[in-house]
Amino acid sequence: MSTRHTIGGNVKRPDGTPAAGVNIVVVDADIGIDDPLGNATTRGDGRFEIEFTADAFEDTFDGDPEPYGHGFDDGETVGQWSLTLDKTDHELTAQDPGEDNHPMMEAMEDMHHGTGNHRGMTNVPRDPPHPGRGRFGRMFPHLEAADHDVAFLKELGLPGGPLDEDANPESVDTADLPAGFVFLGQFIDHDLTLDPLSSLSRQNDPDAIRNFRTPRLDLDSVYGAGPETDRFRYQSPMAGGSRELLLLGKDGHHLPRNHEDVALIADPRNDENLILSQFQYAMLNFHNAIVEEEGEDFEHAQQLARWHYQWIVLHEYLPTVCDEDVVESVRDERQFFTVGPEEEAFMPLEFAGAAYRFGHSQARLRYRVNESTEGKLFGSPMDSDALSPGFQPVSPDDAVDWRYLFDLDDHDVAPQNARAIDPKVASDLLDLPFITADEPWRNSLASRNLVRGHQLGLPSGPTIARAIPDTRVLHNHEVGFDEVLARFDQPAATEMPLWYYVLAEAREFTNGEHLGPVGSRIVAEVLVGLIASDTSSFLVVQPDWTPTLPAPHAGIDDFTAADLLDFALDITE
Repeated sequence: MSTRHTIGGNVKRPDGTPAAGVNIVVVDADIGIDDPLGNATTRGDGRFEIEFTADAFEDTFDGDPEPYGHGFDDGETVGQWSLTLDKTDHELTAQDPGEDNHPMMEAMEDMHHGTGNHRGMTNVPRDPPHPGRGRFGRMFPHLEAADHDVAFLKELGLPGGPLDEDANPESVDTADLPAGFVFLGQFIDHDLTLDPLSSLSRQNDPDAIRNFRTPRLDLDSVYGAGPETDRFRYQSPMAGGSRELLLLGKDGHHLPRNHEDVALIADPRNDENLILSQFQYAMLNFHNAIVEEEGEDFEHAQQLARWHYQWIVLHEYLPTVCDEDVVESVRDERQFFTVGPEEEAFMPLEFAGAAYRFGHSQARLRYRVNESTEGKLFGSPMDSDALSPGFQPVSPDDAVDWRYLFDLDDHDVAPQNARAIDPKVASDLLDLPFITADEPWRNSLASRNLVRGHQLGLPSGPTIARAIPDTRVLHNHEVGFDEVLARFDQPAATEMPLWYYVLAEAREFTNGEHLGPVGSRIVAEVLVGLIASDTSSFLVVQPDWTPTLPAPHAGIDDFTAADLLDFALDITE
């Protein structure tokens, strides 16, 4: 049964007069992307009221929406307010356009990746007054939302359906891509969507709230708020350590944890599965190795770690998962995602809600993590055939040997390949073991992706393809979506949801080796654009910079994920 909520109130100017014509956009403050719940324009008396449905993604990992309001007047931010659900008598003050206004968002609950409440809304603004303000926005703000039957989207991602690789084993292929890139991509996702707005951070530096809200590839998921604020994430001189070094697990092969085995890391999502947890551990070691082996102090080590990481994203990750010609074109000029010098970077919904979720198709059902340990990535603690269920210490026997996931030039070990990108998902992701839901579709990551795209008001894949110059638009019959529509008694003219289209075009144009033209354009423009908009990135500070750390796998003036892991963990020592 749908759950309806209402938020309303009166908006006034500082002098007490009604603020008419102010556009109020209400979002749900999530740990990742803020999901628009609805919008309205204040009347002549300053009154507004917004109704929305918020049950589309309710589950055990989150409660009610945490509404947060943005006020815009003629494209300028005039207010940012923490709101109360089902309260209709808010008294809000709108500043004059151009005045500096800081948000008052409350800290948000920890949650499991992929299970957050990206809730529905009834009045998503098709053309936000200023899409570069706040943490959400659109790359294609003028395109109409796709019109899909939600019941169809829920069924499409269920076990045994068209997206279940077990039900379609003849079409399951692997790509010529080491499986570790899937987890590198997940780490990048968490780095972009982390929001460390803890009460401690606000007390330490109230003005930093605006900076913390900006998505950047700056390893804040590793460093948190730094050693002066997040002291518990760093080694203690009282115990013989150094404040310059990040804290590691006591036995040297996993994340630091408290007495209840909760990982002491800035982003709890990076402990959600064994391989990602071990990659987070490697990133902690990466910083420490720069300090200890290169003799750098904390600030310089942090900069080196960030710049080498950004280099990997720009020069290895993007050309690997995207079309290289598109990446090269985007490096020269971006057409759809440019953040001005006076604007805050934002997370496009087309990227976060669809295109960057291509990794769900790349995930294998099973992984070998070392010579003696293999199992399913997901599973309950009682499942003997599963790797660690996450959020717990890693035993020495289960520690990841990265030669099985990345190409470290070892002739004795060949890394596993990722699955090809296509409209198929590993069966375990269609029935997630860590979710208890009253409807089967809520357990399916695929169904969640599809319904989330609908609730976010995303355009269809073909609609976006038509908006990108010189891009061939795929039709339903070319990728078999016509058969899917017929199976579920849907109108033949129904266009593919954006997430489905991104997966289908990768298979059609590249045999699933990397993203196709639409997926490549969205992913490359956002990742390049976010680095280019970060005033502390090497692209801005020192555009001609090249890596300086040892790179036995990449060579001089280059650096890869394999080099990072080798330097951090002495793998080929």
